Amino acid sequence: MSSKLPNGTTGYKLTKADFQQINRRNLVGFQAGWNYERMQHSGYLWIILPQLRKIYGDNTEALKTACRTQCSPFFNTSNFLNTIITGIDLAIEEEEGIDAMETVASLKTGLMGPMAGIGDALDQGVIIPLIVALGISLA
Repeated sequence: MSSKLPNGTTGYKLTKADFQQINRRNLVGFQAGWNYERMQHSGYLWIILPQLRKIYGDNTEALKTACRTQCSPFFNTSNFLNTIITGIDLAIEEEEGIDAMETVASLKTGLMGPMAGIGDALDQGVIIPLIVALGISLA
């Protein structure tokens, strides 16, 4: 895959196995890189790095630019709904490549708040009370 398309990508199309890997890495390491400056941005990059390598190729300038762009904005959202943003992000990068970095940054900024609100409401308002009620009834 040494040949590049005009958009800076290798032309690789993500597969079901790629998305399964994203989900596994999301469960294990999304919060592991949390910090007070940019919150979840390094965990987000860690989740999608194998796919970025497939899309842009290893050790290319396009990959370095994509990684810098992924790490530059503040990112904080629901731990469970972030994969929706991840899927949209990778679909855009897969199609448009390095030309879509501004779109990707805007997408992440625009969706992280609504996804956090929906995810936190579902998690803390529905799932946890349901599990607690089930546990109490079994006690």
